[in-house]
Amino acid sequence: MASFFGSIEYNPGGIKFEVIKHNINCADLFPVPLVIDNFGESARELNRRLMDDIHLEMEQEDTSVSRSFVSAWQSESGLERKYASFLELQKHIEASAASYLAHIKYADTTSVECAGLWANCISGAGGHSMYHIHGSGAVIATGVYYPSSLIKDRKSDREDLNDFNPQSIFRETGVGGELVIYDPSYIVKRQVIKPSGSHYYEALKTISPRESLLILFPQYLPHSVEPLLEDQLKRYSISFTIEKSP
Repeated sequence: MASFFGSIEYNPGGIKFEVIKHNINCADLFPVPLVIDNFGESARELNRRLMDDIHLEMEQEDTSVSRSFVSAWQSESGLERKYASFLELQKHIEASAASYLAHIKYADTTSVECAGLWANCISGAGGHSMYHIHGSGAVIATGVYYPSSLIKDRKSDREDLNDFNPQSIFRETGVGGELVIYDPSYIVKRQVIKPSGSHYYEALKTISPRESLLILFPQYLPHSVEPLLEDQLKRYSISFTIEKSP
């Protein structure tokens, strides 16, 4: 084979190919935003009050609402109108949501609010949440806050909440209770052999719950919670939506 500027001569069949100058650009067509916010040790007292108010709500009759959770308790939405701790959490979530909205270049951030906070408690082996999304229409994003890590026999591991690496949350707990966020193309992607080392073909992300951790993501992302694997375990979380104000 001989080559020179302007053409390439390739002779088995006497065919001559012109040299093409490529101008290649790569882009991500459908980026998906995710905010990871660690409130750390500064939220210890708020977390304690949130847990106290969740237990108070659980003690009241007829407060459990059936949504997507199985073998679990869920409160009505709007706990920020009932408990000072949830109202305080709402304001902190809105501060984090401002970064989310800036990241996605949402124009009118003054007309957006965090609304409808509700609490969840999964208790014992088998408890889980089914595949679901949060809201539509005016809902821009959704998320979850963890007022505690997984609790076993009424105790959670005492960890340094300021010692935090965002990448460390993408793991399995070994005892269940992980948040699983799915690519909307999950079913299609699962039919393709994933190239080794390529995150572009990942169909889901697994997130380990941790005290003081806040996760924000688009409302259109389906998600679920893996079943707990031990009877002594409890998993507490607080869900909400970020939506355009009326």
